[in-house]
Amino acid sequence: MKDIGAVLKNARENKEFTQKQVMELTGINKKSLSGYENNVAEPDLQTFATLINLYGLSADEVLEISTSTPSLLLSKKESSLLSTFNKLDFQHQEETLLPLRTLTKYLPKK
Repeated sequence: MKDIGAVLKNARENKEFTQKQVMELTGINKKSLSGYENNVAEPDLQTFATLINLYGLSADEVLEISTSTPSLLLSKKESSLLSTFNKLDFQHQEETLLPLRTLTKYLPKK
């Protein structure tokens, strides 16, 4: 299992939130939030859901629950790209796809 505290801390930092901002947005107190990020405490399910929604994460990804079928094997690059893409909110996903769609229009047909 992943280090959930590190995942939560990295996700917060990737979104460029301070602990104070997360506390203001969620109502989670500083001691609790710090405890979650340092693996001193674990959030209850509601708090966990609040944090991963704020950070744009999926519970499956954080808890390493596999939802892919065994027949779908991705390269390391594909897996990394998909993982990064899934961390984006819907608007940023759409903004990311636009240039990719444009580029693929000009690729030679296989």
